[in-house]
Amino acid sequence: MKPFKIIILIFAINFLSVPAFSQIPDNPIKELSEKLLQNEMLSYRFFRNFVFIKTNTFKKKTMADMDKGIALFDNNLSYIVLHLPEHHKIQQDFLKLQNFWNIYRLNITNFEKDNYQSLIVKTKKLHKFIHQLNSDILDKHPGYSTNKKPIELAKLAIENSKKTDAIAIVYVLQKGLNFPDAINYFDVDMISYKKNLKKIGKFKALNPKAKSLIDDLKAILESIKILLQKENFNPKMMYAYSNTFGKKNFKLFNYLIQTINQ
Repeated sequence: MKPFKIIILIFAINFLSVPAFSQIPDNPIKELSEKLLQNEMLSYRFFRNFVFIKTNTFKKKTMADMDKGIALFDNNLSYIVLHLPEHHKIQQDFLKLQNFWNIYRLNITNFEKDNYQSLIVKTKKLHKFIHQLNSDILDKHPGYSTNKKPIELAKLAIENSKKTDAIAIVYVLQKGLNFPDAINYFDVDMISYKKNLKKIGKFKALNPKAKSLIDDLKAILESIKILLQKENFNPKMMYAYSNTFGKKNFKLFNYLIQTINQ
């Protein structure tokens, strides 16, 4: 039996033996939405780190970030499985996501292979699994309708993080790893950034400190634009910009999550 089949079988046995899908009464929408959206953000971050590692860009730091992301993803899944609604399709979809993740994590940490096209397809599939599952879980949650505004804005923040990671992925694949078709697989449109930030900035319940974060994020985006126009390949600068954007945007995301249930 192949290793990944063993992993799937083990998880299936554990999955069926634990009463994980009887929804826990204490099921706060705040914590659940935070962990769901964190995993959606990470769905692109893994591949971003992979391509930077392949170009030896801050390799130790990037590998540590990869390990940290995988650990966070696993911890979030462990929480999510205990707070799933009693809905057959959602439960089965979660199992599909977990099985796919068990395979994907082996692929994304195999740095010996140059399987870029395969990883693009798998990364997009991982994201699709998570995005649809998140939507289904939140729609079934009793606290979603009363907290829809901050959750939808938090989704916009996550969307900006994914787009920044996608830009970094395409940049490195095209200019550093000789994969010119990368842009055909990712949405790297930068116009939507400002629209998303504008919507978030208008949210009256948002922490006042977030306003300066929004200005910082706009400035980083301008720096990324300038870098993309330059002829010379500078993966270290792209890593610095995308990392800084990710950290500041994650703070903005947390400010939005804090407004839930207020």
